[in-house]
Amino acid sequence: MNTEKCVCLVTIATALLATPIASAQDDRRYDRRENWKHETRDTRHLMGRWYSNGERNKPAEIFTSRRGLQARNETGRVTRLEVSRNGDVRAVDWENRLRGDVKRDRIEWENGSIWTRQPTRRLARR
Repeated sequence: MNTEKCVCLVTIATALLATPIASAQDDRRYDRRENWKHETRDTRHLMGRWYSNGERNKPAEIFTSRRGLQARNETGRVTRLEVSRNGDVRAVDWENRLRGDVKRDRIEWENGSIWTRQPTRRLARR
């Protein structure tokens, strides 16, 4: 085989390897919007503002930093978060690695508190 044919074959092989192949896996990205537990490594859905027990005056937050995924509770305490294969979260530095069950727009912590995406309780009138 001469040099020109080798270069041609290598060029074609490189182009084929670089071409994305459509598959059924591509369709799962739509499921992730509905139920994020299909892809636990994608934690973007967790990031942002949360409300402790649904109270507007008790905001919490999940964010990323150099330490990885972190959470700040309504009192300002910060912990690193780990996400398990089944989609639960663990607050590594809180209450013996406090576990939380993520259900769409809620995190139900095993200590009885709940974080919601939207406030559900009105502020008390004075």
